Amino acid sequence: MPRVSAAIITHNRANYLADAIASVLAQTVTDVELIVVDDGSTDETADVVAPYLDRIRYVRQERRGKAAARNAAVELARGELIAFCDSDDIWYPDRLERQLAALEQHPNVGMVHGHVDFVSSDGHAMLDRTSAMRALFGAAHRPQATYASYAFDCRCMSSTILVPRSVFDVVGPYDCELPIEDYDFYLRLVLEYDVLFLDGPALAQYRVHDEKTTDYELGTGQIQTAEKHLAMLDARSDIPDSRRARRNFHLMIAQTSRVLGDRRRARTAALRALALGEPRGLRLAR
Repeated sequence: MPRVSAAIITHNRANYLADAIASVLAQTVTDVELIVVDDGSTDETADVVAPYLDRIRYVRQERRGKAAARNAAVELARGELIAFCDSDDIWYPDRLERQLAALEQHPNVGMVHGHVDFVSSDGHAMLDRTSAMRALFGAAHRPQATYASYAFDCRCMSSTILVPRSVFDVVGPYDCELPIEDYDFYLRLVLEYDVLFLDGPALAQYRVHDEKTTDYELGTGQIQTAEKHLAMLDARSDIPDSRRARRNFHLMIAQTSRVLGDRRRARTAALRALALGEPRGLRLAR
C-alpha cells in the first residue's frame, strides 16, 4: 500500500501530459503510486502514456468531465493520502516531501496545499503574475481559512492539494452537476476540517495557456456553487458563522456577475450582501 496516491486527470492534453507525469515520478518521496485517468481524450494521449505504463496505472473512461474523472481517481487510489496534479501543470521534486513533513506536525488537518509559480504555455516564468497571486493566496489564509472566508475568497490550486483518503468518506465526492468541481469540494472540506496552507516556496508550476477554463466558465461555475451553498445554509442551522458565510457568498456572486457583465445580478447580490453586514467594503469577506 503506497503512502500517497498521485492522480493526474486529463483530457486532450497530450502536449503537456509527459511533463506532468515526469514531475510526479521525479518526487523525492518514493512511496507513491501514480494514477492517470484519461477522460475520453481524442488526441495522442495514449501514445504519450505508453512509455510509462510499467510505472503508472492508466485508466481510460468515456468523456464525463473533471469531477467524474477526479472521483474515478479517488476510487482507484490505494494510498492513505491523495494528491492531484493537473495534466498541464508540473510538480516541483520536493512537493510531497514538504507536505508530508507538514502533515507530520499537523496530523488532523483535512488538506495541505500551497503556492504555485505561474508559467507560460512554453514554460517561461510569469514573475509579475506569480507575485500578485502569492499575495492574494497568502492573504486568503491569514489567519486561518474558514467556510465563511472561502465563501468569498477560496484560493486553492488543485495541483498542490494533499488530502487524506478518509476525508472523501466524510465530505463526499466531487459534484458532477457543477461546471467547476473544486470550489464546492473545498467549501465542504473546510466546513469539516482545518486546512493547512504552506506560505513558503511554490509546490508546483501552474501553466497558463489558451485551452484553460474560460473566465465565463469559471464565473458561472462559481455562481452556481455559491447558489448551491446558499440553499444549504437555508436548510441547515449548524454551520458556524452562517450569517457571514451567506453575506460572503452574495459578495462573491456580486463581484463575479460584475466581471461577467451582468450588472442587474451584481446589484441584486450586492444589496443582499449589504443587508447581512456593515458596508465596509470587501474586507468583510473574512
